[in-house]
Amino acid sequence: MKKLSRTKLKDINGKGMGCERCSTSGNYGDGPEYTNSCMAFWALSPTCRNCVDVSVDCYGPDYSDYFGN
Repeated sequence: MKKLSRTKLKDINGKGMGCERCSTSGNYGDGPEYTNSCMAFWALSPTCRNCVDVSVDCYGPDYSDYFGN
């Protein structure tokens, strides 16, 4: 069995989910190493949230009001 890179795996997982309409550039999280904030992540549609790179920090207690939305 051949290992897949994260990029190729993301392409496979994103197919058929509507990711072609989402901006997948950059990443989301709190801190200077991220190009977008966690609040910007939660502003994305639920479909697009599945298509981007996001830090686990965006699921912390500060963002618990957004879980499930």
